[in-house]
Amino acid sequence: MLAFIKVDELSIMSAGTIQISGETLSIVEVENIKDNLRKHLISLLSLRNCKLDADGFRKLMRAVCKTKSLLQLNLNIGVVDSDDRAILLANALNINRSIQSLYLHGTPLGDTRFSLMYRALSLHPSLVDLDVGDCMLGDNGIRMLCYLLAPDGAKSGLKELVLSANTRVTNNGWAF
Repeated sequence: MLAFIKVDELSIMSAGTIQISGETLSIVEVENIKDNLRKHLISLLSLRNCKLDADGFRKLMRAVCKTKSLLQLNLNIGVVDSDDRAILLANALNINRSIQSLYLHGTPLGDTRFSLMYRALSLHPSLVDLDVGDCMLGDNGIRMLCYLLAPDGAKSGLKELVLSANTRVTNNGWAF
């Protein structure tokens, strides 16, 4: 049974899900999400096409570092829209060990921003599902992704990978 609790325009399900789409997050909403992450109450956090200031994003990534309950993180459609945010997400992934699914679909990563996150993605022990479709990846990004597919020691490698709509990848990149 899922119960919805309304907290300052934020829907929190008792099953540990926060899903917000197309909103500008207020300071209060960021604080509520941060507090619930730090209390290990959230297993799915989806901020699809959401806007938040740099400080709010930094606070959320610090909370992602500390949570042990977060299994799925959805930052689709432009949430990670700068090098600074890519680095903050990478730092959070370096510390967090619980995330199994990361969705960045429609985020303007390109090969450069993806390379900022590559090491954290390659070393993450639990990540098995990655969506980087429509992330403006090119041949170098595809090469890096290939190394995430295979099992490596204690990690199982990716089981699901979404690459759709990365139109910068050439035939050579797809052949890699």
